[in-house]
Amino acid sequence: MTMQNSASEGRFLTFGAYPRKLVQLLEEDWNIPAEKILEGTGLVRSQLDAPELLLPFADVVTIFNNSSRLSQSSDMGLRYAATLRPSSHGLLGAAVLTCHDLQSAIDLFYDYVGLIAPFLLMHQEERRNNRVLVFDMISDVPVDPVLIYDITLLSAFNILKLILGVRTRELVFHFAHAAPPHADAYSRHFDSHVQFNASFNGVSIPHEFLDYPVPTSDEDTHRLLVGQICERMEVVHAQSSFVDSVRFYLKRNEGPLPRMSSVALSFNMSARTFRNRLRRHNTSFQLLLDKERHEQAVHYLRGTDKSVKEIAYILGFQESSNFSRVFKKWTGVTPLDYRRGGACA
Repeated sequence: MTMQNSASEGRFLTFGAYPRKLVQLLEEDWNIPAEKILEGTGLVRSQLDAPELLLPFADVVTIFNNSSRLSQSSDMGLRYAATLRPSSHGLLGAAVLTCHDLQSAIDLFYDYVGLIAPFLLMHQEERRNNRVLVFDMISDVPVDPVLIYDITLLSAFNILKLILGVRTRELVFHFAHAAPPHADAYSRHFDSHVQFNASFNGVSIPHEFLDYPVPTSDEDTHRLLVGQICERMEVVHAQSSFVDSVRFYLKRNEGPLPRMSSVALSFNMSARTFRNRLRRHNTSFQLLLDKERHEQAVHYLRGTDKSVKEIAYILGFQESSNFSRVFKKWTGVTPLDYRRGGACA
C-alpha cells in the first residue's frame, strides 16, 4: 500500500508540535537553517510557533525526510525522541499523567494513538508474565520505518519513566531491525533492556506493573483533560447511518483495505472530522477496520487458496508475521492453523 494523493492534497492533518520540535533540534544541534528543513512544504519558520497548528501530513513527511538527509546522523530519531517529553503531546500527555494507574494510562494512549500517529497500529498481547505493547505501521508511509519505531518507542519510554521511575530498567524494548552501528546510543537513552532483531517492535511490561499508581494522578483534572480532548475532536454530530455507511464502504472496497485518510476523503471530510463522527457513535475507524479485517481474513482463509502473505497484503499489513500475530489474537490460532481447521466459525 503506498501513500496516496490524499495526504499530498493536505486533507490528512496532524499536530504541528512534532515537526516544530524537530526543526528546533536541527537548528540547535546541527546549525541547519529552518528554511532548508522546510523545503518543499511551503511553510515558513514562524508558522511553526502557532500553538494549535495542524499540518498536512505530507508536509510532516517532507520535514522528516529533509531532516534525515540534512543531518546525516544515524541516531537523529533517538536524539529527536529524547526531546519529546509528555508535555510535547499536549492535552494527551497531560491526560496520561493524571490517570489512576499504568494500565489506565496504556488504555488511554491506545484510544488516542490515532490522534498523534494515524499511521500506527497498536495492540496489546499477553506473553508469559508480561503485557506487551506492539506497534506496526499499517501503511507504507515514505519515511524510514526504523526512524518511526525509534521515535515511537523512546517517546513511550519517556512517559513510562515518569510513571515507573527507576523500575523502567525492568522493561524490555523490542526492535525488529538489526543492531545499528550506533547501538550504544540506545543504551544511553533507554534505562531498560533493548533487544534487536526482535519479531516485532514494542515494549514488554511485567504484569505487576500494570497496577502501579501514577504519581501525578488527579481524577478531577484527568476528567477535565479527557473532556477537552473530546471537545477538540468534535466537529459535527454524526448521522445515524454514518457507521453503517463506513462499514459498507470497507466491504465493497477493492484491493488493499484503505487508510482512514482516504476513506475520509471519499466522505468529503477531513480525517479529524471523520474520526469525530465515528466517536459520537462510540466507535472508531480502527475498530471498524479490525472487524472488517477479521471478517475478510476468515473469508480468504476459508474460501480461497490465497497465501497468508497475499491475505496480509490485502488487509493492509506490511509483514505477514504481523498479520499472523493479530489473527491469533482474534481467534486464538494462527492463520495456517485456522485454514487447517483449528478454529470454528
